[in-house]
Amino acid sequence: MQKKRPLSAVGLWWRWVLATFVGTAIGNILGIPACIVGVLYLSDRLIDLKICHTGFGSLTCPVTTGIVSGSLVVGAFVGLMQYLVLRRFLRSPAWWIMASTFGWSWIGFAATSLAHTAQFGFVISADGSFAESNIIDRLPVLVTNSLWLVAAGLLLGILQWLILWNGIGNTVPKRRLFWWIVVNVALVFFSAIAIMLIFRGMGSLRGILWFFLGFTPFYATITGATLAKMRLHRQAKVEAAPPALTLNNESNEISESL
Repeated sequence: MQKKRPLSAVGLWWRWVLATFVGTAIGNILGIPACIVGVLYLSDRLIDLKICHTGFGSLTCPVTTGIVSGSLVVGAFVGLMQYLVLRRFLRSPAWWIMASTFGWSWIGFAATSLAHTAQFGFVISADGSFAESNIIDRLPVLVTNSLWLVAAGLLLGILQWLILWNGIGNTVPKRRLFWWIVVNVALVFFSAIAIMLIFRGMGSLRGILWFFLGFTPFYATITGATLAKMRLHRQAKVEAAPPALTLNNESNEISESL
């Protein structure tokens, strides 16, 4: 039986970072055409089918369709490349790709919606006159769209945590795995703050693309360090142990107990 080569914490970390970078790069290369197809063609079909009329939130129907189409492609390739690193630890690796695709699609949509939410604008008063609104007036909408983004990060963290727990839950303490959810939520929370500070309601699909490209190094580095902190690499060492060695260890434990 072929043994699996054990990973060190550093080995797991740099493989994870590299896989995330490669997945993001390939996903964006193929996701841009998918986004264009969504904006120019798929949105018209959805409008004809009366599925999408005026759009969702601060996004028009073409922008919504385009960002979801592109995010699906990016999420699929990021999940695929991450799966290549985690496959030795997971029982159902295909679920990781599906969870990543769905989670990152929601994050892409929620982030774009938040970037297009204006912080200032004009409102019509009761007498028909126009009055300028400030960020305090827009705060409920900004908070709502920010919560949608945080909820997307929470969903992604929970889905991936369930997959990790199903694969290594018997060997890694659950409290250590729980950090995966906390880190994902924290990263998305700070990204929501960054989006409001950078875009201020003047987002564009190109701007969102560059934002996520800049966000990738932080995400890959911190989540990779989290996997190492969870000591996920030690599970590979357990699985890599030869059967004879495992039996000898069990015999020694029985002898000591007697």
